[in-house]
Amino acid sequence: MVEIRGFRGLRFDAEKTGPLDDVLTPPYDVITEAERQALAGRSAYNMTHLILPESDGNATPYAAAANVMRAWMNDGVLCPDPAPSLYLLRQQFTGPDGKAFERCAFFGLLKLPEPGEHFILGHERTFDKPVADRLALMQATQANLEPIFVMYSDEDGTFRENLYAPLATETPLLRARTSDGVTQELWRVPCPPALDAHFENQTLYIADGHHRFKTACTYRDTCRASGGTDAPPQGHDYVMAGFVAFEDPGLKIYAAHRVLPAPYPIDFEAFLYQLRHYFDCKPLDTDAAEAEFTKTDPDACSLVMCVHEHGTWLLTLKEETRQELVGTDRAPAWRALDVAVLHQGILTRLLELPETTALLYEKNARHACSQVESGEAALAFLLRPTKPEQVRACATASEPMPQKATYFYPKLPSGAVMYDFSLLE
Repeated sequence: MVEIRGFRGLRFDAEKTGPLDDVLTPPYDVITEAERQALAGRSAYNMTHLILPESDGNATPYAAAANVMRAWMNDGVLCPDPAPSLYLLRQQFTGPDGKAFERCAFFGLLKLPEPGEHFILGHERTFDKPVADRLALMQATQANLEPIFVMYSDEDGTFRENLYAPLATETPLLRARTSDGVTQELWRVPCPPALDAHFENQTLYIADGHHRFKTACTYRDTCRASGGTDAPPQGHDYVMAGFVAFEDPGLKIYAAHRVLPAPYPIDFEAFLYQLRHYFDCKPLDTDAAEAEFTKTDPDACSLVMCVHEHGTWLLTLKEETRQELVGTDRAPAWRALDVAVLHQGILTRLLELPETTALLYEKNARHACSQVESGEAALAFLLRPTKPEQVRACATASEPMPQKATYFYPKLPSGAVMYDFSLLE
């Protein structure tokens, strides 16, 4: 059963750090090395010093992060709030499509599932290396430095309307513009009486942070194995999570288009002959491709394909061939994905690309096509965004989606609030 509670969050004192624009960051896993260096140079208190630490003398990166965190707490740069609370976040952003949105989330502690409990589901595969990295950092800092991002249901909007009422009347604790161009505002509120009842029979779905979630479970199990199983629950039995309703109009998923770098030899006429068995193939003007794509039937599987020296094509799946193209070994929710048709059907079955093929993931459709036109890439495939209900369906079916099937934007910020395990009350 879902259990959410407030916590005494660790927060930065802006009077000591200076502008929080230079302190808060996107999550660790979307920051490149070049971006890490630039962010770290903006402030001695930038979150990259904790979430992407570097070795300091004889100290490992993880020990260095723990030393930095302790120093910030000792100096009053990071301060715990006086009472357990929930934290409300409002994000104002412009999506890759140029449209402006607002999204609301709240931060709380989520009790980790016990063996046999399945109230929180994910849609991505996890890998050992990132978990080992985050586990070493968690063991060193004894804290959740970044939240996981989960989705819940609030069909009539009553819970959200009551929870976020303070946003209209109270001054936020912080306001910052992070490097991804998102305006972040944070409020602190008591746990509402309706919290337990609203989440009592819910299933939660991970949007981002699958590796952080697995890390938290692994750390909890490690602590228990070493003797930390006594009641009441311990700090490591919880993970800091940011909760966003499926019904929030600012819950946006964008597409990550696929680009196959050049050189890649392709017999285009033979490939097109294969495609026409499964798809209606219509040539497009490249400059109009993105606009045409938005007009396609949302219930049909449609892709745009750009081929070097062979133009741009709209591919619409002949539904009666879906089973032949993608097989029957995966659940219907997975087979219904456009990205599954692309990966399982076109890339693997028709092009016979090895699993080790390094694809590029491009968020800007025009840039993906321009790489093909210039000869930097051999092929590009433009995708429509995966829908939140498709994420829910695949997670419910225990069917991990293909890599980068979802691009949730914006991410939840790192540094708005943190959870020190020793402060559980």
